[in-house]
Amino acid sequence: MTVRAAAAVLMVVGVLVAGVLVAGCGGTPSGTAAPGDTSAATGTPSAEQTVGISATAAPTAASPKSPTPKATVTRSGRKIKVMVLGDSISAGAKDEVMNGYRLDLLKKLPAYAIDYVGSYERGDSRLADKDMQAEGGACIHATPCNSTSMYEQTAGWINAAQPEVVIMQGGGNDYCCGRNDQPDSVVIQAMTDWINLVFKTKPGVYIVVIGMTDYHDGYKNWIPTYVKSQAKAGKRISFVSYDGISTYDTVHPNIAGYQQLAGRIAPVVKPIFDKLLG
Repeated sequence: MTVRAAAAVLMVVGVLVAGVLVAGCGGTPSGTAAPGDTSAATGTPSAEQTVGISATAAPTAASPKSPTPKATVTRSGRKIKVMVLGDSISAGAKDEVMNGYRLDLLKKLPAYAIDYVGSYERGDSRLADKDMQAEGGACIHATPCNSTSMYEQTAGWINAAQPEVVIMQGGGNDYCCGRNDQPDSVVIQAMTDWINLVFKTKPGVYIVVIGMTDYHDGYKNWIPTYVKSQAKAGKRISFVSYDGISTYDTVHPNIAGYQQLAGRIAPVVKPIFDKLLG
């Protein structure tokens, strides 16, 4: 091969190598999605970028057993004991809502370490801490009752579990499932006695009272008025409205209803938790 031919070959090889280097360095232009990747084209964050963005998203149908979100240890490094006390509205009337509002409340307050307490257990695999003190059909004080009459056992439950916060509701079954045709005054007295019993058993406790359904308007309308008067008198008591909660049957919350209820409870208990943690 002549010197001139060899030089020509070297020139061609150099051009080819340069082309390969340019293609390798530039790749796909910035902002253009590679085949099968929609993140760049749509602006959607990649899997690595989305970590921690949607911690409260509902589990998909393919993963119904997503674990309970782990609460961040609070600044005091201790858990807050919370008792869920009531009837089927608190316990969850159907298996698909057996967590009640407890799981949703954990999701709403991830910065607090909540320790649910009580002698009953109910919940699915997503809820690691299943303790509670709520039971379908339970009455406040009616005897007989189709289920537990809570007043008679409340002091024992409080003494055993030592809750710092009690989220309580009840009264509906005192109308329908104990002595029939109770007047509002009887159930109002039962709730008054029940609240006073909780305070007497554990004087430093915080009470959160959940309101009533649209039945028995006298009792329903009395609850927030009473709670407000007690709070004004210096009692550690707060109210959460039940109005407009999504239900299966106008009484029992469905999945959306418990999410709503947790959304109402969270801003009420948050300042209570902050006080307890100092």
